[in-house]
Amino acid sequence: MTARRLNTEHIQVAATLRRMREHAKVSREEAASLLGCTSSKIGDLEVGRSKPKPAELERLLDHYGITGAERDELVQFARTSRGRRAPSPYSTAAIPGNHIRTADLEAQALSSVFYSGELIPGILQVRSYAEALLSWGRESRPDEVARFLDLRMERAGALTRTHRPPLRYWCILSETALRSNIGGAKVMREQIGHLIQANLTMENIVVQVLPQGSGAHAFLGLTIALLRFPPPAPDTLMLDSYGRMIFEDRPGEVARAAHHLELLKAQALGLDSSTDFLQRLHQELSVE
Repeated sequence: MTARRLNTEHIQVAATLRRMREHAKVSREEAASLLGCTSSKIGDLEVGRSKPKPAELERLLDHYGITGAERDELVQFARTSRGRRAPSPYSTAAIPGNHIRTADLEAQALSSVFYSGELIPGILQVRSYAEALLSWGRESRPDEVARFLDLRMERAGALTRTHRPPLRYWCILSETALRSNIGGAKVMREQIGHLIQANLTMENIVVQVLPQGSGAHAFLGLTIALLRFPPPAPDTLMLDSYGRMIFEDRPGEVARAAHHLELLKAQALGLDSSTDFLQRLHQELSVE
């Protein structure tokens, strides 16, 4: 039997429910007892294999201490999403900002392939690099920077999780991203050192370098990630654009992007050559 196909909104709701439960320090068994169901049903709700009924969702949100707009839109989504796919109300407060939404989806994913010509991905950023990025334009809002920074640092947990296999992460970076001088030479040296260690010590991470002068490819000017989830959740593209994140789960578009990412892997330096390149750049920064 063909598995029922979900969509990105359902995966996001599932990921958000899991985050809320974990932040409330509630076990799956406790949540299951609250609903009078098995812990496996809670697991199904948290990966999108089943959809919560509004009454079930409200009981969980009460127990997790969730209030306000995020709660209201989650409940509205549960009430309107049990039939055919329709315009989703789950699009403002309850689909969190890019920082939280990306973290939730990475926590659910089995694997991710990332490309950027400008930035190190958040999940691989060291604290000093992330702080330099997040502080830009928020100089008068240090509390906001601190919240975003803590969340960004938490994202790396998906790479080392032990309750299920860690996220498999394949990162392709343009040489330009590695020479962006974000935070200055000291910060960039620390960041590149972290990428070197990831390549040398973590079997689930690959960092490839696309050198300057490598020629044209499909993702020039874009930052893109392809996430794969446990079935029946769809593979999903995330495209980072000015001020917002675009999500795409139509199979044809996802397949086309996956093909071009494979071509980009072949165009970039291999793992060993990429590590050598990073080590040379790290040495350059150490003498500046």
